[in-house]
Amino acid sequence: QISNFFFISSFAIIIFSILSFDGVLRKKMLWLFTISALLFYFSFLLTAEDHIIRIIIQIIGCAYFYGIGAYSLLTNKKHYAFSNIIGVALLLYSVFQIVRAFVLYNIDQPYNFLDGSKIDNWYLIISLFIVSTLRIGFIMFLKEIAEDIIVKNNIRIEKDKLKLEELNETKNKLLSIIAHDLRSPFNSILGFSLLLKENSKDFTEEERDQYLEVIHSSAQSTLVLLNNLLHWARSQTGQLKLSPKKILLSSIFKEIIQLSNSSAVAKQISLVQQNEDDIEVYTDIDMLKLVLRNLISNAIKFTNPEGKICVSAKRIKDQVEISVSDNGVGMSQDAIDNLFNLSTSETTMGTANEKGSGLGLILCKELIEKQGGKIWVESQLGHGSSFKFTLP
Repeated sequence: QISNFFFISSFAIIIFSILSFDGVLRKKMLWLFTISALLFYFSFLLTAEDHIIRIIIQIIGCAYFYGIGAYSLLTNKKHYAFSNIIGVALLLYSVFQIVRAFVLYNIDQPYNFLDGSKIDNWYLIISLFIVSTLRIGFIMFLKEIAEDIIVKNNIRIEKDKLKLEELNETKNKLLSIIAHDLRSPFNSILGFSLLLKENSKDFTEEERDQYLEVIHSSAQSTLVLLNNLLHWARSQTGQLKLSPKKILLSSIFKEIIQLSNSSAVAKQISLVQQNEDDIEVYTDIDMLKLVLRNLISNAIKFTNPEGKICVSAKRIKDQVEISVSDNGVGMSQDAIDNLFNLSTSETTMGTANEKGSGLGLILCKELIEKQGGKIWVESQLGHGSSFKFTLP
């Protein structure tokens, strides 16, 4: 009886081992095989005195477990060639076992396997063939899986390599921003403040006002750049946490326009809110303010004196489209294509020789996409630009 129990269990163990080729422990199948093996064994106990029935139960047990193995291999999502070969071999063997069980059931005499009947001779021949097929097929199966893993690893390594190259380019760009774009405004602030400190009496009131305006403008742009760098760093390290909630756009527009108005007035640019509708958005308020500040600052930079910048919003189904439009210098298609790429974007001087880092727009894109929106630009060279983005 112990021998019979291990004989039946061996069918379950073989198939479970084959089906766990990818290292995934199939708990449901393990329970199914364990319960099935016990049921077959208990059926042995009930038919212990009937030799033919006991042999038929063994045959059905083999066909049952091998049939499950054939079905699992042939329907597996990962279509390996040798898994199909093993599956077909198991299926044919299961069918043959059912035929053999039917033949033995119809024998009207005591059964002895060692007598060497025709069905038993075929059983031995086919068993030898199946065992050989399973052994060779499973080795080739594992080889096929190993090759597939190597290919996938190579693809992953190549992707990681490209990502590292991109990160390295981003790092170099950020270092250049810190080394050049951040240092340059401080030089202006220090230079003009030193002139005012040491030679204040030599300048007219108008000249002093001009120098103070340069200092104020440099300090303001430096603060914007610093804020962008801090937000970018937090975003890249996963420390930037957004807390979206319902917000009225009109109040945010007014606040940002007031904050940006001094820069616009300095260039004699009119900054207007085009609509007063009470449109609600579901977003993080700090993120929205940061995006609007950057887009308006960018519009001021590339708009000629006495130009106009409009901030507007409209509902589109379950989203809101926000637009910051100007009648400035516009941009070419090549410039648009590289606009949101930190590694390839080249900063352009503004209409009053303002400098920028190119980081603001990249940060805007990342923040908007984190909120489930998208950003794009519509522009023609010499005909202004319109930066648009959507939010829920």
